[in-house]
Amino acid sequence: MSSKIYFSSSAKRKPLAYYLIKAASTTALKIAPKFAFNQTRKLLLTPVKNRKRTTLSAQFTQQKLATEHGDLHLTSIGEGPAVVFTHGWSGSSRQFLPLMEKVAASGFKAMAFDHYGHGESDGKFANLPLFIKGLKSIMASIEQPKAIVSHSMGTIAALNVSKDVPHFLIAPTFGFYDSFEQRILNTGIHQHLFSGVLKSVEDEHGMRFGEILPELHVAGHAHPIHIIHDQKDRFAKFELTNQQASQHSHINLKAVNKLGHGRIINSNETWQFMKQSLFA
Repeated sequence: MSSKIYFSSSAKRKPLAYYLIKAASTTALKIAPKFAFNQTRKLLLTPVKNRKRTTLSAQFTQQKLATEHGDLHLTSIGEGPAVVFTHGWSGSSRQFLPLMEKVAASGFKAMAFDHYGHGESDGKFANLPLFIKGLKSIMASIEQPKAIVSHSMGTIAALNVSKDVPHFLIAPTFGFYDSFEQRILNTGIHQHLFSGVLKSVEDEHGMRFGEILPELHVAGHAHPIHIIHDQKDRFAKFELTNQQASQHSHINLKAVNKLGHGRIINSNETWQFMKQSLFA
């Protein structure tokens, strides 16, 4: 259900469901606040797992990395300096398989992992602080990473985790918090419940959302930040990415069209730009 919230395009006219959810959440908040909070937390922090299975070729290897918050499932291919892939909300490592094969064929080890609560990793719930902690655990297990390739919400985790590694961002989600809040409140969920869930996540993980926004972690990088973004992306606004590129000279932005938010990952345009920017 959370994917329908996070990846819904805004509508000018509110549907009937908005008024039903608003009435239900307001009533539940008054009558049974603890129940309302728990249900809202479950709704917002449960990613949708893709039930479609992708068969791995024999070239891929799989392993588990034990961490404080459970095991993370890793998929890798190739030998050489590691290129780490990190997916977005309700995504998985398997989104990157075609791109990983090309990276491996170019003389690198392509490594992707499922975030907590996603794919084959442990956990039922997920959130942005867990995305950051998961990627930190992966990076700590690698001696000399070549680059981090990230998509959608995974780009926020990537920018938070390292400023010493080259970054390749696919459809980054700048303006994340405002967009996140707007989409959730547009469903009819009460503001008090939304704020309560966010505070519980902040307290649980010792991170404040105001301190992990991607815009705050663009400056000070030792390498260029390469970004590819569809100008008509419905879920991550290109205009906000373009704004960051105009403010920071170390951002190398490639604008594309008709690739959307998901298809862009394994597009030829992405691969050609990656070869040119990371592997030339």
